[in-house]
Amino acid sequence: MSTDTEAVAAEVLAQITRQSREVCTRREVLLSDLGVDSLALLEMVETLQDRLAIIVPDEVTARIQTVADLQDSVSRLAAAAPVSEPTIRT
Repeated sequence: MSTDTEAVAAEVLAQITRQSREVCTRREVLLSDLGVDSLALLEMVETLQDRLAIIVPDEVTARIQTVADLQDSVSRLAAAAPVSEPTIRT
């Protein structure tokens, strides 16, 4: 997994749950144990989509239950995302 992607996922999770980043990097932790309900999960996914320029399909979001699920899903989607060409300004 990309360290950058992992760091962004941990940062967003910590921000939304108000838990420490250390807790938010433990792959075995259930998101529900961190207080993540369906609304918080959607907020987290939306933030990650914006920050990482990815699209997280609803069926992927529905399968996210642990920190590992979140990290792995975001990492796979970020790796598969097309790299946009820089815009040349004149």
